[in-house]
Amino acid sequence: MDTQKTLDRWESNFQKVVKTDKQSKEQGKLVGRFIREPFADNYAFYRIIRENNKSVRIKLVTDIGDDYCIPYWGEETTIDKDYALKNIGQRDFWNELVEKNKKKRVNNV
Repeated sequence: MDTQKTLDRWESNFQKVVKTDKQSKEQGKLVGRFIREPFADNYAFYRIIRENNKSVRIKLVTDIGDDYCIPYWGEETTIDKDYALKNIGQRDFWNELVEKNKKKRVNNV
């Protein structure tokens, strides 16, 4: 097994998840966005595959590293839409804050 090839594949797959997430965000859609659920020493990643009025259907994202699966969710389940929106909102806020601070540092150098 070539460790570097495996790491490169995981990174490539994760970047595809991020790209799909970004495209869905730009289109104002929940389907295609991902949520992170803390587990062990990292996160379990789930992609939203269907949006309903008060819930969303999520599916486990695999082949991106640890591939943690939340025991009470399994590989695919339906969760409260508000929970998913909060999870995504927190991630978006954090990402925007990081990007804003990167720009500040570049401008101050």
